[in-house]
Amino acid sequence: MKNRFLAALLAALLTFSLAACHKEVGGRVNVPAKQTGGEDFQKSLHQAGRLSGLPSFVETDTGWYFSYGSLYYIDKEDMRATVVCAKPDCDHTDDNICNARIHADYLLNGGEKIFYVTTKFENGAGVKRVESVNHDATKRETVQELKFQETVMDDASWDMAIYHRGYIYYVSDYTIYRTVPGGEKDAAEVVWRPESIPETEMLAGYPISDPNELDYTLWADGDSLYFMANLRDRDGTYKEFLFACDLTDMSVRQVWVTPGADEVGEWEKTGVEVSRWYVTGRYIYFYLSGGDLWRGDLSTGKNEKLADTHEKTLYGSAVFSDDGLCLLNDIPVLDYHDTQPLPGSHRRAHGDTVFVYGLDGELKKEISLKPLYDEIDGLTTIELVCCTGNELFFIATSMTMYDPAGTGEWEGNISAVNLCRADIKTGEVEAIYKLR
Repeated sequence: MKNRFLAALLAALLTFSLAACHKEVGGRVNVPAKQTGGEDFQKSLHQAGRLSGLPSFVETDTGWYFSYGSLYYIDKEDMRATVVCAKPDCDHTDDNICNARIHADYLLNGGEKIFYVTTKFENGAGVKRVESVNHDATKRETVQELKFQETVMDDASWDMAIYHRGYIYYVSDYTIYRTVPGGEKDAAEVVWRPESIPETEMLAGYPISDPNELDYTLWADGDSLYFMANLRDRDGTYKEFLFACDLTDMSVRQVWVTPGADEVGEWEKTGVEVSRWYVTGRYIYFYLSGGDLWRGDLSTGKNEKLADTHEKTLYGSAVFSDDGLCLLNDIPVLDYHDTQPLPGSHRRAHGDTVFVYGLDGELKKEISLKPLYDEIDGLTTIELVCCTGNELFFIATSMTMYDPAGTGEWEGNISAVNLCRADIKTGEVEAIYKLR
């Protein structure tokens, strides 16, 4: 019965529409039309991952924007969240009326503008477009169409792009491109392309048995673009390989690979897989759900354990920032037909404590989320979104479960979705906006 309950929970979560009706009505929103936020890749906000269904964040000098069916703004001074719409009496549900109704795959920081990428399918093929909007949600316009070749059924169609120092980097047809916003589609520059894409493909001397499994997670830090891919190693096991592209001369080299179980200890019979990783400076910091917090030296390839995080939580989920790691003591939700929790599952449940570690591995703070369970009725799932400065943002989902036939076949409805924050310095926890 427990498995059926959790499967029903996951099913309800997956069928939740992001185009939910928002409760707040329109009015004047004090958001500057122009802001700045730097042009480097915003690493700490790029934590949600592919296909997560979580909000996408960008930061400016005065606040944060996030997309979740509409465009929202969080003011840094009072931490008040609002829909970026100044039309009186607008209920933010009509795409033809509300200027905040932005259906973005994800947001990209563009300095004076916010860029966002949309995907539409025409004749069975994916078409990706870059659009832009002012910080007050005015002057929305299509900037360009990306050189994009995946079909509707190809998972690689959903790879996220990143914005870094004036370029949008993205993946299409197993190729990493970069383009200047507003440029011509066919002028997109190839950053990296595999040697070939036959049945057996070679990448930096490593064979891949199935090219359809090849996709990249993009990252940037300073003068380097990083991309991680799951490849089959020479010993026959699949591992995460990290490559670095030097943006000064566009040369590419392999800089790191996930360690074997013999190095990091027994962890899942299928081998070691990174649950969350973060590159800054000469190091990659990585967390193994069901394992611990580690650091890898990109110049030497050596790894060292920073903290025995498994002592605090077995299958926790985590987000990194430039200051450290926030680890939630949640558990994976069972997927269909599975009998054991999945360490890498996107859907988590029942977490009530966040453990805050520094990048040196020191446990700095424990933040209790238990007040939210008293404040929010039916709270079932907490999912970490990102951590920036002293602010940790996460989604709290409430559900109503029922057994209509009395047979143990549980069904569930999402009753509420709240954006929440935790102040890492003070430990304060609160729900700041009811998304549904």
